[in-house]
Amino acid sequence: MMLVTLVWTTRLAAIATSVSALELLVVHRAFCERGVFRWSILRGDYVRAPRFVRTLADLAFSTRGTWFLVLLQLASGLALPWIDQVVVPWLAVASTLLIAIRFRGTYNGGSDAMLLVVLIGLAVAASGAPLVGLAYVAVQLVLSYFISGIAKLRDRTWREGRALPVMVGLPQYGVPEAAVRLASVPVIAKGAGLGMLAFECVFPIALVNERVCIALLGMATIFHLVNAVVFGLNRFLWAWIAAFPALIFWVQRLRG
Repeated sequence: MMLVTLVWTTRLAAIATSVSALELLVVHRAFCERGVFRWSILRGDYVRAPRFVRTLADLAFSTRGTWFLVLLQLASGLALPWIDQVVVPWLAVASTLLIAIRFRGTYNGGSDAMLLVVLIGLAVAASGAPLVGLAYVAVQLVLSYFISGIAKLRDRTWREGRALPVMVGLPQYGVPEAAVRLASVPVIAKGAGLGMLAFECVFPIALVNERVCIALLGMATIFHLVNAVVFGLNRFLWAWIAAFPALIFWVQRLRG
């Protein structure tokens, strides 16, 4: 069972890593010297860093360096299912982490963080501790939903159903007009918001047994698919799905 879990986690992580790199290649102008993430501006964050750190940053985070990191991420992602060497997942971890640092955190928020979690889990597993690696991924997956739900629960706009219409109306997402109109209906907005709150807050019950786990992961898949279609959050879909096999494995192991 553990071998099957690692195989599927690796395959899904390969897709998630490759999608992440390909999206950056599509928007490569953003990190070139005429882009909003050009290094000539971001290097100001390292003014007070030691000289050797500034030198390494200039080498790794320049336009050419960023191109190298993105291509390394793509290559390591594509290699994950095919090359059974411990260096491959660690290269994926390193390139993903450095890209996050390059963009002053993450380029695409939580999906990059979850991708890094899955890749670290695979790297630890490949280094001789598969149970530890899969446990790390499973715990982080449960916490990702639960903490998000608790944070929303403390926000009055989510409890009252006012947050969702604001989100879908943000211009940077380019949400289809039909979805914007649908989310502006008070009953739908409040129902969807409360449903999301409930789902995220109760997600830890996935640990009860395999059936509950599968049901919640099915709901999570639909949730991420909708986000991918409506908001264009492709990375979120693959990054989170890549973590699902680890949780299923540990629920079966604990409750089987």
